[in-house]
This record gives sequence, C-alpha cells and structure tokens, in this order.
Amino acid sequence: MFAVIVIPNFSLQAVLRNEPELSARAVGLVDPGQTKPLIIQLTAEAARYGVCAGLTASQAQARCDALIIKTLSPAAEQAATDVLLQTVYAFSPNIELTAPGVCTAELKGLGIKLDAAAESWGRQILESLAGFHLEARIGFAVTPALALLAAREATPLLVAKDSAAFAAALPVAALEPPPPMLEILAAWGIGTVGQWLALGRDRVAERLGSEAVALFDRVSVDSIRPLKLVTPPEEVAERMEFEHEVETMEPLLFVVRRFVEQLARRFELVHLVVGEFQLRLDLSSGANYERMFTIPAPTANIDTLFRMLQTHLETVRTDSAIIALRLGAKPCRAEAHQFGLFETSLRDPNQFAETLARLTALCGADRVGTPQLESTHRPDVFKMKMPEFGGEVSKGAGSERGSRHGASGYGVPPSGGRARANTGISRILDPLDNANAPPDEAGTPYPDVNIAEPERGLQLRRFRPPVPASIEFQDERPVRFQSKVFSGALADARGPFRSSGNWWDDDRWAREEWDVQTSGGALYRIFFSAAGGFVEGVYD
Repeated sequence: MFAVIVIPNFSLQAVLRNEPELSARAVGLVDPGQTKPLIIQLTAEAARYGVCAGLTASQAQARCDALIIKTLSPAAEQAATDVLLQTVYAFSPNIELTAPGVCTAELKGLGIKLDAAAESWGRQILESLAGFHLEARIGFAVTPALALLAAREATPLLVAKDSAAFAAALPVAALEPPPPMLEILAAWGIGTVGQWLALGRDRVAERLGSEAVALFDRVSVDSIRPLKLVTPPEEVAERMEFEHEVETMEPLLFVVRRFVEQLARRFELVHLVVGEFQLRLDLSSGANYERMFTIPAPTANIDTLFRMLQTHLETVRTDSAIIALRLGAKPCRAEAHQFGLFETSLRDPNQFAETLARLTALCGADRVGTPQLESTHRPDVFKMKMPEFGGEVSKGAGSERGSRHGASGYGVPPSGGRARANTGISRILDPLDNANAPPDEAGTPYPDVNIAEPERGLQLRRFRPPVPASIEFQDERPVRFQSKVFSGALADARGPFRSSGNWWDDDRWAREEWDVQTSGGALYRIFFSAAGGFVEGVYD
C-alpha cells in the first residue's frame, strides 16, 4: 500500500511559507524568467476576484487592485521540499520525491491498511505540515499511481479502499492524456476511466500507441512501479530574499525568530535538537556576513536559540543594507550526562554562553574569556579564549604558578636572573634524613627528599595596561619616579632584570625591570623599554 502527499500550488506555498499571513489574501505568482511574466499560480482569494492563470501582472491587478505579486523562488522551493521530505520521513522510512511538491511513501511494514488507521496516520502528517505553513492533500491506494490520483481528488484526505472502483469512476481527463488523445476518446464517447479500461490493453495499444499503454498501466491495480528512495538532508536551512532592503534590527529579528521556530520543529520530528547554526547575511554592496554558532548545550528550545542569535545580531554593524538572510542548522542528539557525586557543572550552559556574548558586546572580544599564555617569554602576554563547552578545560594563564612573566603575577626570575623571595614551590633536601629512602639499582640509598609546604612569595598585582611613569636614574639605578600611582624618592632598588625576544622580526622587544621600595615601604615593579618607563604593578 502507498500514500502520496501532494502540496497544491507548491511554488506559491513555498514562497508564502515565510509570510503565512498572506495566504488568506489575494496573491499571484509570476516567473521572472519568462519573456512575458504571467500569473502561474494564485490563492483562492485571488481567484474569487476573477484572477486566473495566464494573465499578465497588470491584467490581474486590473481585476483585483489588492492583488499582491510574488516571484518564483528556487531557494524557497528547495526549503519547502526539504520540509516535505523530513516530515514524511518521520512517518515512513521509504519515501520518494515523485515531483516538486509530491512525495510518495510506501507503507510496507508499518501495519497500516486501507481503513481508519490510514486516515489517522494521514491526519498526523497533515497536521505536521500545517505547522510549517504547508497545506497538503493525501491519497492512499494499492499502487503509487492510484495513490497520486487519490491525492489529487482528496479534500484533503482520501483512502481508496476499493482501488479498482475508485479508478473506474474517475474522468479520463484526470489521467492528463495529451489533448489529441483526449479529443479521440471524447469522439468515441469515452468519458470515464472505467469505460476506457473496458476497451482492453491490446486494443488501446493497437489504436492509440505506446503512450496510451503507459496511461493504461497507471490505473491498473496490478502495475506497481518501484520507488526511487531518497533520504532528507541532515543539514537544513531557511532562506529569504527581502523585497525591500533591511536597515533596522526589528524586521530582521522577526524573520530570524520565524526561521528558528521552523528549524527547531523540523528537528523535533526526528527527535533531534539543534547543535549548530550558520548565519549568513547578504548585503546590497555585494558582500556578505557569515557567522557560525555552536550551541553549548544542544537544545530545541526556541526561546533559548533565538536569544543567542539576537544577542549577537544586536552587536553586528554592516556597511550596507541587508537584502537576504540564510539560517542553516546542523542536528545532533540531545546530550544526557550522568554527573558524579562531587562533580559540578553549569546549570544552564546556554544561559552562560548568552551572558558571555553580552559581556563581549559590552567590553570587546579581547576582554572576555579565559586567559591563556602565548608561546613567548615576553612578560604578561596572553590571549583571551572563549570557553569550549563539552571539551577539556584548558589551562589558563592564572594556573601558571611559578612563571614570573605569566599573567598570574607570581614571581620567578627569567633565565639568568637572580632568585628573590617571590619564587613559587621550593624543595628542601635533607641529606641527613635518609633512613627510609629506597636504595637505587646499585644498592646505595637515595637521600631522603622532604617536600615542604609550598612557599608563596609576594604577589604582584599588575596594572593593565602598565601605568606610564617618569623614571629618574642615578649611577644607572632608579632613585625616583613619578606616576599616577606614586610620585617620590625610592629607598631601595633591586635589578636590573633584563629580557628580550623576537629580535628576528618586527615584533622585537627588550625591557629592563627593577623591583623598588619607596620611602613609605611600598614595593613596586617598574620597567624601562623602547616605549618609555612604566609601573608594571604593586606587590601586595
């Protein structure tokens, strides 16, 4: 048994799917690729005013001054086709894209017969398609061809329980024979398919040729053609070309919200959630803006997904107006994680990601995230990295205890420098206490190594950026400096601690550091470089 789902006026419905409020109004569709664009499809409201296919746009608007003209959109048709296939695929694994807006499904193995069960099954598909603003018809029969005829006669659902009787009652014109053949049959007095079948296959072949035989087989209950099975695409997208250029946020967000709803519902049909978004804005200047969004905790919640896109779009500035919008999505399965007794995790990763996005918009992309040391000896050089949800926690700059030039501020002298009190972890070796030490391979006991508690030195609280200072030297030692944080004479100074790097490129650097003590007892770190003198921080 087979079911055929037909979407009448498919091209028009595909265009109006993003503007469902226009479905109840007078709308006509034209093909701009024609030499003389004519109305090819129209809504019921337009037909009520006398508009019909074949009229030019001006002729149609003369009959209905409220007529809205829309143009054919291949992108909209492709999106509507994907919606149709995904919806039917959720109910049957064996589907065929028979024609644009026509999908055939084989019901083999689903336990559905030509009875009330088929009607219930079909109404579920109709309701699902209606949620995507697509009005469809469904026909059920024992062959794909008869099911297609039933779908065209459905209002909106028809189950051909007696397929032979159903076919016999159809007019011959329902088979869509060529006009010359239809004239011949009318001259013979044949008006129904039953009268035509009474002629017999051999007589039809003898008098009307092979083309008539193909039509004869379409209404035969014994002629079942194999389906060309297809599977819907995993990645889905919605696209809309704006009739008027978009220059403000409100209309853009309105369309984005509708797209998010459509994409989330399409994944819900197959019990998946949104794992990634791809946003593309086409601009009137010919350029485009693209951005990929990875959902921290994949979800189908429309409000959560929309807020993430809204937060980003509110920060986007383009050099020209927007003429088209495309929103693609990749599905994934909903994550299920069993936490340990002492394991902690974010309660709502998506809310956390939204908060980070808002902070990024307020502070800048280089001021929000986790600090990570760069591969250089240059002091206090790090970059901010946004958290990666679901991956390993990367070690930030704040965890690099023991690096004098790290962003954490713990003091360890550079290579060749002199160690001071603010070193990191120290080891105390006591060669006298080796009674319990294990012997080495030669049998000689190792000296016992006692690991003492870590000794934490003075903490450097860095000024970011460093505070400019005017440093006065005497005998190559700083004796006074003036800055916003301190101005006055120095009681003591330790240094210089010199470092340099990147001498082989344009990013070369060199600096001379001093740890100084003021007459009041405060400890600062100052340095002198090619850019001048600076106060790097204060020791707490």
